[in-house]
Amino acid sequence: MTADVPSFPPLKPRDPADIGGYRTVGRLGAGGMGAVYAARSPAGELVAVKLVHGDLAADPDFRARFRREADLVGRVVGPCVPRFLAQDTDADQPWLVTEYVSGPTLRQHVREHGPLSGAPLHAFATGIAEALRAIHAAGIVHRDLKPGNVILAPDGPKVLDFGIARAIDETAITSTGGLFGTPGWVAPELLRGSPPSVAADVFAWGGLVAYAATGRSPFGTGSAETMAVRVLDGEPDLAGVPEALMPLVRAATGQDPNRRPTVEQALAELLCADQATVVGPGPEATELVTRVLREGWEAPPPPTVFTGDPAPRRRPRRRRPWLPAGAAVSALVLVAAGVWVAGDRFAEEPVETGETGEVADAGAVEQGVGEQVAVEIASNGLFMVHADPNGTLDITPGFDGAGSALPEGVDRAESVVASVNVGTVFADVQEQSGVQVFGELEYLAEEGEFTLRAGDLGLLEVGDDWDPLPDDPTADGRPAHTADPDDVLVTVSPDSPDAEFAVDFADAPQSGLLTYLPAANALGGEAEVAGVYTCYMNWHPYPPVDMTDEEYVPCPAERPE
Repeated sequence: MTADVPSFPPLKPRDPADIGGYRTVGRLGAGGMGAVYAARSPAGELVAVKLVHGDLAADPDFRARFRREADLVGRVVGPCVPRFLAQDTDADQPWLVTEYVSGPTLRQHVREHGPLSGAPLHAFATGIAEALRAIHAAGIVHRDLKPGNVILAPDGPKVLDFGIARAIDETAITSTGGLFGTPGWVAPELLRGSPPSVAADVFAWGGLVAYAATGRSPFGTGSAETMAVRVLDGEPDLAGVPEALMPLVRAATGQDPNRRPTVEQALAELLCADQATVVGPGPEATELVTRVLREGWEAPPPPTVFTGDPAPRRRPRRRRPWLPAGAAVSALVLVAAGVWVAGDRFAEEPVETGETGEVADAGAVEQGVGEQVAVEIASNGLFMVHADPNGTLDITPGFDGAGSALPEGVDRAESVVASVNVGTVFADVQEQSGVQVFGELEYLAEEGEFTLRAGDLGLLEVGDDWDPLPDDPTADGRPAHTADPDDVLVTVSPDSPDAEFAVDFADAPQSGLLTYLPAANALGGEAEVAGVYTCYMNWHPYPPVDMTDEEYVPCPAERPE
């Protein structure tokens, strides 16, 4: 850690002041399982504390999952993983504590300062391989190695987030059998149904080194299905990877897991050492890695904090997505998971307008004539926002069933603007009342910005008096719980594409319909918008529940016995 005292996003009014003797000083993030806080230990050390949401702590499956995560984190020891410090998985709200790691994520650093090169790149590849060696030596597969889960700390890269890691010899704790991971970083054999293995982590390591060297994801960007097709059928884009690293990276990102190098083989080559030196958790390999980091690593600058007046609003430009030939995308629908998001759109092209088919320039389209914005449900709790300046999305403004469907022929990778990943918990954990809708917003266009307001989200009650699957849930007189429509939760743009949000509905019941209808000016102009609704249940392990026609689950007014 540096001598400077970092600043953190402030605590919210209902955030705890103390967790197990650790004094909270800021909020680092939140997700479906809980929140992560910056805190001070009794000795004054800065630490990271992960706290399970209060309502989920009562769920035996969630408690078992968290207990398992704490056990996994406690097994791993190495210079490139945060130190495990403490845990209490039997507390009313279970928690665990690790070393606080300062620095930007790899993704932040590449976005703001470009790729790594030379000795720092070699040190990065070595450090991540060392982290995987320590993880695998503890009998664990990470399963979600990606740029957002690597911190570039002053003393070297650190691999974070064991939330979906699993013991190599263990049966996963899941009731759905879904595929965990992030598109473009999930190995092809996992997409085909094989169980997680150390070879899958090696695949992600190769992609991570390529990303660090080039600033590009080796399988590009796009929707979950498109990314999966590229991994299965396409060759990774490795142009720009240095010659010294190319053989290792190419082999690591190969299709056949049996032909990929092991972590020990990769580390031995990077260290110019005999493979026997790096097998197991012995001190010799750790000392060699520490020397490489000490001699080659350069502490990165801290991530930029965007302040001041926002840039002038510009309409997004169209870009043709890279679409591979080969495997059918429809066969891959089942791989979608809550953490999977769709990719880029928008590059500037002339567009046809009017009955004559005349070509209009971008400036004419930017007047907002006919602009439409539509929301789709991509998977549990994952909304995809699409936009078209010519009004070709064929939407019905407002609500039109459980989920808006884009017309045939619309390229989703071409029209997508943003993803909104949501969940629900108690608004007041102590009183176990109200509902908080929280989540993450990611901007996926190259220009412009997108704003999420509190009033875009709403909670509607359910019961025998109302249609369980209405065309327009706001039109049948059921009680509605709303927030201030002028309260801006977050605004995202290419310069700052990721943001977390939360909005409280103090009087809402613990089950109902969650609606999302973007404001007409969410993209800066005026547009016709179509919204969606889904079921939320605060006792469900992965709220809200998917409400597509094929997987519709009636939303109960009370928790089933």
